[in-house]
Amino acid sequence: MNTVFKSLLGATAAFAMLCHADLAQAQAKDKSEPAICVFDYLGAKGPIANLATEYALEGRKNGYGFKPVVYTNEAVATKDFEIGKCDGLVATGIRTRRFNSFTGSLDAIGALPNYEAVLLALKSMGSGQLQSVMEQGDYEVGGVLPFGAAYIFVNDKDINTLAKAAGKKIAALAHDESQIKLIEQVGAQPVAADVSNYGSLFNNGAVDIIVAPSIAYQPLELYKGIRKRGAVVRFPVAMVTYQIILRKTKFQPGSGLKLRKFVAQEMPKALEAVKKVDKLIPEKYYMDLSDADKADYSRMMRESRIALSKEGVYDGCALRLMKKVRCAVDGAAAECGLPEEYKVAANCPVRP
Repeated sequence: MNTVFKSLLGATAAFAMLCHADLAQAQAKDKSEPAICVFDYLGAKGPIANLATEYALEGRKNGYGFKPVVYTNEAVATKDFEIGKCDGLVATGIRTRRFNSFTGSLDAIGALPNYEAVLLALKSMGSGQLQSVMEQGDYEVGGVLPFGAAYIFVNDKDINTLAKAAGKKIAALAHDESQIKLIEQVGAQPVAADVSNYGSLFNNGAVDIIVAPSIAYQPLELYKGIRKRGAVVRFPVAMVTYQIILRKTKFQPGSGLKLRKFVAQEMPKALEAVKKVDKLIPEKYYMDLSDADKADYSRMMRESRIALSKEGVYDGCALRLMKKVRCAVDGAAAECGLPEEYKVAANCPVRP
């Protein structure tokens, strides 16, 4: 697990190195270091926070120090970055979507169905051909790393089809419109939650279902919610990412691309670490779907992506890229023979 965090924060530190001259100039003026808002659910003693501190200390020795500011509340970390208390943000892709709709759509429902697709998609983030979509407003993406597949956790293994999810209570991140719409689409009841309480909602029986990355299984003690009758559906409904967002005015032009290239190089190692995390969930808890149910899930998620792109929730250019990735992995998939489904802006650098 630490390899994932080390790759992520190593990229943050590498970015500070790339911007050495700029940072040194700023520090010379006010003797302060740039702040990076870092979200870690476990707080100052969590793995992300610990590694951020290690890299900050090492950077300070070499003249490119930065100050990680650790938050256990992702919403607060994001708000503080937004109002200028930090020059960078490390948080989940769903939360950073407001700063970049393209990379913020990489977590779209069913868009990256397996780790082979994840590798292809996230490595492409280091391409200079995508520069135009990496900058939006005052912000630029500094890198995207995998945080693991998101699985459906149920408190009763009899909830093994979409039809049986109807009427059930499902935790939904209040800041992610796509989750709420998908839950309503299957006839279930969304229960507003955030990363600080959605695990406890499941463990306490307040909701019947949650969608969570495997990396959350142990720290959130999700086995308490599974108990004897529950299960984990072995069918990724999304791929969770951690993203680095930078305030463009604080860094030299071109530094964002250099960092994204560095992060892309780290992708294979980070992805191998993520795959190992899936194995931390005991095999006895996994539940497989029938081929027919998988097809139903895939169809529903595709329809949701199309609808949400037309509503502006998902970036159609990013969805086009991920469709190309899916078809590169599985050219026989039915969608590969279908015409353009998404609402895509004319300046999209990804060709159909």
